[in-house]
Formats: sequence, C-alpha cells, structure tokens
Amino acid sequence: MNMLGSMFSMVKPRLDDLGTDRLNYYYSTLIIMGMSLTITARQYVGSPLQCWVPAQFTKAWEQYAEDYCFVYNTYWVKPNDKVPNSIEERISQQLIYYQWAPFIMAIEAAFFYLPVIFWSMLSGSSGINIIKLVETAQKAEGAEEGDRTKQIDVICRHISNNLRKRKCEEETSKLAKIQKIFGMQHGKFILNAYITTKIIYMTNSFLQFYSTNKFLGQNDPYWGMRILNDILHGTDWEDSGNFPRIAMCDFQVRVLGNLQRHSIQCVLTLNMFNEKIFLFLYLWFLLVFFVTLVDTVFFEECDKKLTKTFRKEQIAILLPEFCLHKFTPDIIVLLKMINNHTGDIVCTEVVGRMWNDFLEKEADNVLDRLVGGGNNSSKESSLVSLSHERTRLVA
Repeated sequence: MNMLGSMFSMVKPRLDDLGTDRLNYYYSTLIIMGMSLTITARQYVGSPLQCWVPAQFTKAWEQYAEDYCFVYNTYWVKPNDKVPNSIEERISQQLIYYQWAPFIMAIEAAFFYLPVIFWSMLSGSSGINIIKLVETAQKAEGAEEGDRTKQIDVICRHISNNLRKRKCEEETSKLAKIQKIFGMQHGKFILNAYITTKIIYMTNSFLQFYSTNKFLGQNDPYWGMRILNDILHGTDWEDSGNFPRIAMCDFQVRVLGNLQRHSIQCVLTLNMFNEKIFLFLYLWFLLVFFVTLVDTVFFEECDKKLTKTFRKEQIAILLPEFCLHKFTPDIIVLLKMINNHTGDIVCTEVVGRMWNDFLEKEADNVLDRLVGGGNNSSKESSLVSLSHERTRLVA
C-alpha cells in the first residue's frame, strides 16, 4: 500500500511528451494502480473468500479453513461434475491468480512508468532542458508583448547555444565517440532517444498483454473476446469456467495425531471484480499497443509544416541552409513538444525568431557562398528582400 501511495504521488503529467506518451506513462499507470488498490481493499478489508464448512467446525476452525484456502489456492469443478479423486487432477484445475492479482497489477503499473524514467534520463543528458523550455513557452503564451518577446528570446538563445556547442565539439574525444553512437553530434540524440522510448512503450504493452494471459492460465490469446462475448450473451460462468465464483478447497487437520482431510466448497466473491478488471486490462493493453504503434509509425518530422511560413521567392536560396543547420531532428522534436503544449502561435514565433537571427548573423555568408559570382546589385536586392521579410516576421 505504501508503494502504491508513493507511486500515486510520483506519477504526474510531464511537459516533454507527445502523442500517446501520456496514455502510457500517466493514464495507464494511474488506472492500473487504482484497480490494484480496489482489489487490495477487497482482499484485506472485506472477505475475499467464504467457505461452507461442516457443522462441527468451530468459528476458529472456519476462519482457519478460509485463510488456508485463500493462501493455498482453490480448484474449480463444474457444478454437475464429480469432484476428481486424483490429487494431481485437482491440482491441475487450481485457480492460482486471485490472491496475487493486486501485486501483479502494482508491478504492471510500475512497468508502464519505467519507460518515461528512461526517457527522462536520456533527454536530461542531451544538453537541451526540454521541460524548462516548454515551461518558458507556456509563460510566453499568456504574457504581454514585452515579456513574451523576452521568453521567446530565452528559448531561441538556448537552442542557439546548444547548436553552437554541438558544432564545436571535437570528434576525437571519447565522449564525442559515445555521443556519435547515439546520434548526438548529428542532432539526432533526442530523436533517437524518443523513438527508442516509443518502442519500449509498445514492447511493454505487448509483454503486459502476454504475461497477463499466462498469469491467468489462458493459452488462448482471444480469451478476453470470449469473456466479453459471454457477458454480452448472458453465458454463465458455470458453463464457461471463466473466473468461477464457486470453487473447491482441500486441507488437512491433525486430530489426535492423525491427519484428517476435508474438502469444502468456497465462494470467491473476489472473482466478480477480477473478471471485469482483467477483461478491461485485456482490452486496454490492446488499445494502448495499437494506438502507440500507429503513433510511432506516423511520427514524422515537422519541417514541412514549419517551413510553410517562409515560402517566399526571395528567400528560397536561404531556406534549405536554414533548415539544414538550424532544424536538426532534435530541434524539430523540441518544437513539436512546444507546439503540443502551447499551440501553433508560440511555436511559429519561436521559428520566426530563429529565422530572424539566422538572417542577421549568417545570411551574408550564405549568400556569398551560394550566389557566388553574382553582381552586387542582385545580392543587394536579395538582402533588401530579406530585410523586409525580417521586419514582417518581427512584427
């Protein structure tokens, strides 16, 4: 319980997420922890199991029998079938999941949160403080014009410093070689870390689906659909055997030095909750897996969208240079996160300011290299056009 309480206080929405990330690390974690707490309360506060014992049993014997059967499993026999004589056959029909359900759910919740810890560690070592920059963008969203400009400047300055740092790093250092493996020096460290995290999310939801099937002793991957079909068509658990409410239990009692074996019938009220909860988890894991898969497959760079603002004939020769050197994959991921948490306006202003800085500091050198032998009048004409464009963007 203390572990679940600590996890509840730790799980919060983050500012460095996109798409289905929050569905995985936030909503899935909270939902599964809530279910775990529900089952835990039912087990240890209520009566998860009640047994019909022989009349000669005292109250203490009855409590002992119920505690024993809860801890050491029960087995299911169809109501119209005879109880098997073979101990091995009874063991093969044991229900081994109900007492472990809250602990399994707590572990599942923890595994849904682990990928975001992995992402936080990697993004924190990238040199770009994504959360701080998104917070700054959120402040800019509701700020007055003067403060808004200052906040945008802070974001652009951080991006510019990061790009300059990456450019100046020496290729020969050991750190640079490690960074090169993860794509950091090519502006792809955050992108690679983010895609890796998305793959971990998908793998986790698939493994959760598979391990839950095994935990429940289900060899059919479509068992959830069968249970859903049974519920919709009113098929009773007595016929299907899914999460039976009544089960048998065997235990031995030493009387006058001799062991006496008793077989009693018990009501598993807990399985009414388990059926609905595990059916929900079955469908939820499938939903999370496929939605995350689609989100990962269609995760694409937003350079085309961001460059629509700058489709002017006068700047066509500079735009490729700007996109190549300023819109690294890492910066694109950052801009997507800013856009996700603040909207198009702030994101466009950040890009506009980046473009303005590029015109002020690097346009002349790029024009000298690209226009080359062109006459001075054409170069001056291009610079005048760029000046007008810069004025428009600032305005």
